[in-house]
Formats: sequence, structure tokens, C-alpha cells
Amino acid sequence: MTYNAGERKDVRKAEKAARIAARDDRDAIVRIMSDTFGRAWMWRKLEAARIFADPFTGDALVEAFNKGYRSFGMNLLSDIMLHCPQMYLKMTEEANVRRINDDNDNDSAAGSAEHSGSENGRRDVEGPDSTADVTDGDEDRTYN
Repeated sequence: MTYNAGERKDVRKAEKAARIAARDDRDAIVRIMSDTFGRAWMWRKLEAARIFADPFTGDALVEAFNKGYRSFGMNLLSDIMLHCPQMYLKMTEEANVRRINDDNDNDSAAGSAEHSGSENGRRDVEGPDSTADVTDGDEDRTYN
């Protein structure tokens, strides 16, 4: 069956299909944003779409590609802000907590790798090897 814009019946049918599609889109966004797992997933998609980054690269083709991703991400963000703006705020709070926790985990891992002077992973008070003799001509110096 073909669509004829001159037929009122066809126009009403198309309008009804558009309303159903818009409702389904709204329901999908609200459902995704209604739990922590969905919000984390959406945040990753928005980051992948580069909506929080400048698309400028200096290379016109790469920039055009990035802007295409960004356009899709901005459409998602627009739907979120239209249908559940309070969940966007919650999503950003959760993402910040995850980022802080990840930073702390990375700092802890880096700190334990740098300061692994003892068997338990903590730094020894006297340093990594407190029994080493100083024999470079500085025997009369006191080291604390």
C-alpha cells in the first residue's frame, strides 16, 4: 500500500504511527534511565558519542565523523532531557561517583606499586632496605 498525502485517511494513519513511535521512544528512554544499570549504560553511550568533548581535531574528515557521532548523542540527550530530566541529574551524579572511585582505585594501585617496600604492601618506616650500609665516604653523616 502506498502513502498518499492527499488522502485524509492516509495522513491520519501516518500521524497515529508517529504518535505510537514517539510514545515507544519515550517509554524506552524512561525505562533505560529508571535504574542504575541503565543509567550507567546510557552514560557510556553518551561518552562514546563524544557529547562531552570538542569534536575539533584539525582533520576535516575525522571531525565530520566525530560530529556525526555527536549528533546522535545529542539526540539521545535531548530525549532524556525531554522525558526524564531528573534522571539525567542522577545519572551525572552516579557517573561522578564512579569516576572518583576509579581515580581512587588507580591512585591506590599506583601507590602500592611505588611504595611496596614491605611484604604487606605498605611502605616501611625506614625505607625499602634499612640494613644497607652507606660507604660512599659519608660515614659520619646521620640519615633520618
